[in-house]
Amino acid sequence: MTWGMRACLAGLLLSSASTATLAAGHPLDPLTADEIRIAVQLARGDSRLASAAFPSIDVLEPPKAAVTAWQPGQTLMRQARLVAMTADRVYEVIVDLPRRRLASVVERTGVEPSITLSEIEATSLVLSNAEFKAGLQKRGVTDFTKIFCAPFSAGYYANPAHDGKRLVKVACFDTRRSTTNLFGWPIERLYALVDLRRREVLGVTDQGVVPITERDMNFTEAAAGPLRDPRKPTALAQPAGANFQIAGHEVTWGKWRFHARVDPRVGTVISLARWQDASEVRSVLYQGYLSEMFVPYMDADYGWQTRTYFDTGEYGAGILATPLKPGVDCPATATFLPATFGHDKGEPMTTPNALCVFERSGGDPIWRHYEPMNQTYEGRANVELVVRMVTTIGNYDYLFDWVFNDAAEIEVRVGATGIDALKGVASQRMSDATAAADTKYGTLVAPNIVAVNHDHYFNFRLDIDVDGPGNSFNHDLYTPVQLPADSPRRSIYVVRPTIAETENAAQIDRHDGPSKLRVLNESRTNGVGNPVSYEVLAANHARLLLDPQDWPARRAGFLKHDVWVTPYAPEERYAGGEYIFMSRGDDGLPVWAARDRPIRNRDIIVWVNLGMHHLTRAEDLPVMPTIWHSFKLRPHNFFDRNPAIDLRNEPSQP
Repeated sequence: MTWGMRACLAGLLLSSASTATLAAGHPLDPLTADEIRIAVQLARGDSRLASAAFPSIDVLEPPKAAVTAWQPGQTLMRQARLVAMTADRVYEVIVDLPRRRLASVVERTGVEPSITLSEIEATSLVLSNAEFKAGLQKRGVTDFTKIFCAPFSAGYYANPAHDGKRLVKVACFDTRRSTTNLFGWPIERLYALVDLRRREVLGVTDQGVVPITERDMNFTEAAAGPLRDPRKPTALAQPAGANFQIAGHEVTWGKWRFHARVDPRVGTVISLARWQDASEVRSVLYQGYLSEMFVPYMDADYGWQTRTYFDTGEYGAGILATPLKPGVDCPATATFLPATFGHDKGEPMTTPNALCVFERSGGDPIWRHYEPMNQTYEGRANVELVVRMVTTIGNYDYLFDWVFNDAAEIEVRVGATGIDALKGVASQRMSDATAAADTKYGTLVAPNIVAVNHDHYFNFRLDIDVDGPGNSFNHDLYTPVQLPADSPRRSIYVVRPTIAETENAAQIDRHDGPSKLRVLNESRTNGVGNPVSYEVLAANHARLLLDPQDWPARRAGFLKHDVWVTPYAPEERYAGGEYIFMSRGDDGLPVWAARDRPIRNRDIIVWVNLGMHHLTRAEDLPVMPTIWHSFKLRPHNFFDRNPAIDLRNEPSQP
């Protein structure tokens, strides 16, 4: 989806002098401000990188076996991984932080790193282009200080003239009436193609003037019109305090314990999720995170046909995390944590309140039963622990929740809100002669404004370790069975479990029929002899409808199946590949899985796709209500009984 501008970041970038520095206390902790400075200083010691920009500065995780074996007090293995970009080169740099030395500098060819914050700011260079300025003047726009220009990743379409260039397509918005909404007044049919490496406008396309809407698209209270009567307060209260503890980045709540951090590319990373089962700490999830997002718009016009964004790999979900407001984004009882990242100029910066952790009860039972025969009742309230981050990638705000409960379940929820991508058109009403053409690819939501139809896809990488890393992937098929003619029943179903031996056998499409997906440990059983397992309870609500040979679909090849399973490989981190900006679909899940490697009784990774088709509507304006999609990890014969049965029967709160 569309990306924002300097104003989106102005409140987030703090000077290095005001950046808090915390000593790392765990191998998976993010880089501290001091570590970022040291890593950049050492990288710049290489003459090739003296003036480089750093699109990525992140912790390099130690090997998995080293992390699981590490104990507090032992020496930390701390390395930083930087992607450095010069005028015509890309390098991957590994820095050994304790020894303060460069471990390696490797040049990469034919790849483009993610868009940097400095490049986003540089997009305003189009306002110095005479042809582009003339196009604005034709539309009655003469005050260029009231223009916001956004860099839309241009993708790859096999155009030889674009080879070796780092391209974005720039469109602008009229902000003369803007207070809260930068995207409400699109300046349509005027675009500039920009090479970010050379900071050069390669061409300007003007397809003709359409009116800029006169409607107030802001969403302040003043812009909303008459407001409802004030509501009586409804608030979560914890007078005795929270039931969770946070030590550095490690969280303990009930029988759960896990590590949480914000990664600059993927956002929230949950690691080492374990369950305290009596005297044993049992592993469930070694690591889980959003691997990639894909948002293709369904408009064939020149200015829109290339809007096929890979938001995580092209822009960064974590580095664009926005501060969370107590009482709105998270309960006032939440604990808020900052996140420190590296700016591409090499300085650390901090986003305050980037992550929140809180408990909530929605008034639902986690289990209950009323027995009418003897008039007895037993039930327990469902209280959840939520880890939340919100990233604002241009016009859209995405909420990412990792939700833990006392039934040993982990739910991953994605919420989408913010502003639809809006297109300026001639039509003011559907009765206008131009309306049929104007609404071919979207909905007329306001006079001179169409919200363009589009999709949202989210791929999650789940390193599930059910009682250790040696796991298998089981597909339970619900199979109808016809009963004999003399049976009073004509049919039933039976469950036929199938364990996948290789990657191809584990590629699942949920529309193929009802089934259950489980990651199981064949070497361990529960009390009655069933292999312990965790179910991956997922339902993909959208299928990619693009031609498989269309370049955006080729780059988003990870959407060919709803679920993939691969053997653990630490370099296989992102479903679309390491470098997806202007990629050609020659890296990522389809390429890796084509090897059809063995996955039975191995350390395996499960990749889950969530999708939603967004057919736009008037109710999306001026800012859309949040819509949620989710999947869940759920124990299946992992225990001998309901793991929430031992909750105390606590008295009702007044």
